[in-house]
This record gives sequence, structure tokens and C-alpha cells, in this order.
Amino acid sequence: MPYLFALLLWPLAEIWLLIKVGQQAGALNTLLLIIATAALGLLLVQLEWQRLMLLLREKLHQGEEPVGVLLETAAVGLAGVLLFIPGFISDWFGLLLLLPLTRKWLTAPLKKMRGNTTYHYRSDHYSSQQQDTPSEAGKVLEGEYQRKDDQRP
Repeated sequence: MPYLFALLLWPLAEIWLLIKVGQQAGALNTLLLIIATAALGLLLVQLEWQRLMLLLREKLHQGEEPVGVLLETAAVGLAGVLLFIPGFISDWFGLLLLLPLTRKWLTAPLKKMRGNTTYHYRSDHYSSQQQDTPSEAGKVLEGEYQRKDDQRP
């Protein structure tokens, strides 16, 4: 029940704060500030997301558990949503989720709840580099063949 109350109170608090800031700074400045925080926040989210994707790929390639990175990636996604929503309170919570120190602190209890899971990484890409040794490339036999049961001349 308290969560529902907070969920209903949040938009009202956002509107109240927008009105207060608009009275002090002016409507145009407030609008520009909201647009700037959304644009800058989404840029920062994109950069952080790319870093986390590289870290996730590395952890999977090494066979380590990616649960922590996945939780942090979800937190960065939520930060992007919060930064895009117009309002200063949501921007504050989005910034808290975007900063690595507070994000790790907020996701730590969820990381402790993970179970025993084995992760396997499979890479299905083809290399354009030439293989030097036959043992790495496999044996290739060149030649012609003809089926014995073939009736054609």
C-alpha cells in the first residue's frame, strides 16, 4: 500500500517542483533545462550501456557469471527511462542509477539472491585470418571422386 501511495504522489511532486522551478527561473529556462537533462542523460546512458555490453561479452567469454553485469545493465536501462521522463525528481533517481558507485550499492542485495547457474558462451563467427597449422584448420583432401554404384559412363 505505501508503494501505491508513493506512485500516486510522485507525479504530483514532479508537477509541483516544475511549477516552483518555473516560477524562479522562468518557463523557457525550465523547459530548456528539462530538454537538456533528457538529452545529456540519454547520451550518458548510451555510453554506459556500451561499456556494460563489452563487460558482459567479456564475462561470458571467460565463463564467469554475468548476473551482476545484467543487473547493472537493467539499472542503466531504468536510469534512461527516468532521465527521459520530464521532471527533476525522476532525473535525480535516474542519475543515482547511472552512477556506478550508487548503482552497485543499489543492486548488491539482488546480486546476493542469485542461485547456482552455469553459463556457456558460444561464438559463431568466422575468422578472416588464414590458419597456419593443419591441426587448427582441419585436414583438407583435394581430389576427384566417382560413386561405384553410378551407372553412367
